[in-house]
Amino acid sequence: MELPYLILFQVFILGLPLSNAVEISLGLSLVVVGLAFFMEGLILGLMPLGEVIGIRLPQRANQLVLLAFAFVLGLGATFAEPAIGVLKQAGASVKAWEAPLLYVLLNQQSQLLVAAVGGGVGIAVALGMLRFLHGWSLKPFIYIMISAGLSLVVWSYFDANMLHLTGLAWDCGAVTTGPVTVPLVLALGIGISRVAGHGGGGFGVVTLASACPILAVSFLGLAFLNSVPGPASEEEFFSPENKLGVGMFANKDEHLGYLLQHASYATQIRWFNNSKEKLLENITKAFEEPKLSERMFPGTKDNSGLTSWAQQTAHPELKIALRERGVKFSGPSNRLDQGSSVGSLLSRNTMTAVQAILP
Repeated sequence: MELPYLILFQVFILGLPLSNAVEISLGLSLVVVGLAFFMEGLILGLMPLGEVIGIRLPQRANQLVLLAFAFVLGLGATFAEPAIGVLKQAGASVKAWEAPLLYVLLNQQSQLLVAAVGGGVGIAVALGMLRFLHGWSLKPFIYIMISAGLSLVVWSYFDANMLHLTGLAWDCGAVTTGPVTVPLVLALGIGISRVAGHGGGGFGVVTLASACPILAVSFLGLAFLNSVPGPASEEEFFSPENKLGVGMFANKDEHLGYLLQHASYATQIRWFNNSKEKLLENITKAFEEPKLSERMFPGTKDNSGLTSWAQQTAHPELKIALRERGVKFSGPSNRLDQGSSVGSLLSRNTMTAVQAILP
């Protein structure tokens, strides 16, 4: 339903020309086809399996084993959610100096963030199974969790770092109610409800699966709150006197790489005590030492990340100065970088697909 709405909104409301329209159309087509096969697989395979397990497991195992299975199911379903991969990719757009805590959780601690969301869903599914087994009312769970979540929102209003994290926490509650988690959890709940003989048909557990991740992400933010600086301006964040973001990066080389990719040219020079010559020396050294370049641009090999930055992002004045020093970052190497980027993209998406299938 969302796809026709987006198309109609674009045509009749925005009316703006689309850049890369062919790529966008191809991507949307792949999404539609992929989700169609995915949902058919859920209906034919995973949902019946979940319901059968919900019926048989309480008859063959004790309550502790059932709760452990429910927790693992919620955790695995979260890792398989397509929206989780999008959530981590969105972290690249967060500026470290504007929202340091949000940046750290989405970039440096993205796996821990996903684990926290998955743990929250796992706890929610386990609580939901307990509710089905004992016939508990859903209302006390909702009252407690929503009250706790709103209390954290009010408290976060007075802390700039937590204020930026609040939106992520509540969005994580929506991420967990995707095409993987909801069918599996509902199917398991329906099966257990039949065995327990209580009403509800498995409903209500999705509500818990939305509320628990909100609290989990908020508490994770509180755990890291004292280890990151507060929001600052770009000049303050990259000030050579303060260097507020030093602890947010794995090493000083990665910090330098982030400076080159996201800070203005004036800020880059200021970082080196207003010495353009020192800036050029460090960049030239990185071109000469591929290992240094890899530390500056994590996830890249050799000089591919540094070369891509020099071609696409570096200030024109800096490009001219580098070429005068004999640094080569254009011509045939550009095509190699593009091939490397395509290979990296395919590799990353393949790993994401495997991660989604295995749980």
